[in-house]
Amino acid sequence: MEQNIQEINKRFEAKKREEILSQLPVKFHNQVNEALDFEQAEDYEKTAEICQDLLATKEGHGNEQIKIILARVFPKVLRTDVETENKKYQQHLSQYYTFLDSIEMNALMQEYIVETLIRLCELMENVWYRPLFREFVEHIEKQGYLTEEVYKETLASAYASLESYDYYGDSKISLLAKTILKLGYDKTYSVQNVTLESMKNHLHLDVLMNDWYLTQYYSQHEEEFLYIAKKYPYSYRLIADVVKEVKSDANKKAESLLEDLMKHVTEGTTKEQLLEVLTKSYTNLMSKEEKPQTVYAGKGSYRRSSEKIGRNDSCPCGSGKKYKHCCGK
Repeated sequence: MEQNIQEINKRFEAKKREEILSQLPVKFHNQVNEALDFEQAEDYEKTAEICQDLLATKEGHGNEQIKIILARVFPKVLRTDVETENKKYQQHLSQYYTFLDSIEMNALMQEYIVETLIRLCELMENVWYRPLFREFVEHIEKQGYLTEEVYKETLASAYASLESYDYYGDSKISLLAKTILKLGYDKTYSVQNVTLESMKNHLHLDVLMNDWYLTQYYSQHEEEFLYIAKKYPYSYRLIADVVKEVKSDANKKAESLLEDLMKHVTEGTTKEQLLEVLTKSYTNLMSKEEKPQTVYAGKGSYRRSSEKIGRNDSCPCGSGKKYKHCCGK
């Protein structure tokens, strides 16, 4: 079976290469074949060099197939630069900007820019790289490369991701608020990449619980959220709607969230029991002074708002069952 899959992949790659070559002058076939060989071998820098040389020629200038190869390869070149710390990032980034300024920014090319943003956003665990990524995002925005409305949201996501690394170290923001901000990001951006329904449900439950905590927390900490809105606007806008509802009528929002949470508890659990569990959980959360656990997920890290529930611990929903036999299924 595995051999058959490999053969199918080889035939697919050969057909794809044949289609690319069919749209190029015959005199470029050898060089493009070489470039594609380098790409297959994951030597993306060599691929980019060959394509840039071809575009610089009179015959190759403006050739769409060569541009597509280059647009596809540049994100991989830049990612490799960061991962290997080969000190070529700025050089290749300058070449990338020159390339972007030379092409028609159609929908396909915008898709490749979005791919570049996503690839580079995933590397921000490298502290030294974060300022460079911010410069890259700001340049993309300033130049107005992303004109399609659907792609502009990617810029907002990148800024929010950058902000998360700043607010985690911000002593003016509580652990609860940081968790709510992180869940706002996950609900908006990360959930679309979650394939398991159980994980989506778990995320939804986390959001509901922390939104309920917010109904208890907000009235005494409004200045904190004004501060967040001013300093971390891209992150704040992801929770702005729920903050607005809580500010308008915290009791009404709390009751609505309680109704939603009731759909997730085991049969026989009363609303009063659930409320008691939530209140106790919130009180415990607010009294803790220990350092939060760091949890890695998606494109970055976030900090858990309470200790992780063990599979043999009592379920926080109040059913009396072990977590593994209840909500932890």
